Amino acid sequence: MEVVVGVTAGSPWDSLEVTKLIVSALTPVTVAVLGVIFAYALKRADGRQWFSQKLVEKRIDLMGQMLPELNDLLCYYTWIGEWQKIPPPEVVARKRRLDKLFFANRSFFSRATGDAYQSFMNTLFETYVGPGRGPRLRTGVTSRHGDRRSALESEWLPEWSQLFLPESDQASRWEVRRAYDALLAALGAEIGVKTR
Repeated sequence: MEVVVGVTAGSPWDSLEVTKLIVSALTPVTVAVLGVIFAYALKRADGRQWFSQKLVEKRIDLMGQMLPELNDLLCYYTWIGEWQKIPPPEVVARKRRLDKLFFANRSFFSRATGDAYQSFMNTLFETYVGPGRGPRLRTGVTSRHGDRRSALESEWLPEWSQLFLPESDQASRWEVRRAYDALLAALGAEIGVKTR
């Protein structure tokens, strides 16, 4: 008598049993694969969090360098604070330092912040005036708030008057303040600080 080993209809090894056996064999493999995928996703999330933290730290460092000079420009154009301590060539020098700092680090900021920065500077200065000529200030030598020539704590040089635009091209204190506030809001948003 010959014994036949195999799966036959009605035998204990029907398709349900085979399926159970396959599923039980694949379960540890599936758990291992899902574990690897989860670990990879967690590592990527940690990497993104680390990168975001470093980016915010860099932005805070850059803002720490920029904000005092931006505030000095605001004071100069709105005739408040210590504006009389800043000679006009120093106003231009501050713009140049800020431009160098901002544009050298432009990739650390969003487009909205770049637009707000450019809008603030365009409110304060007329640029691209001609070959070899620096930017001109969109403010006056005199206003109802004072006379820069007599209020300046150092000697006024006559050639400095050429750095200023005529009254028709000057920015109002309100325009300067609005552009400044928009820039501060954009910078704050870069590090998660909401203004207003």
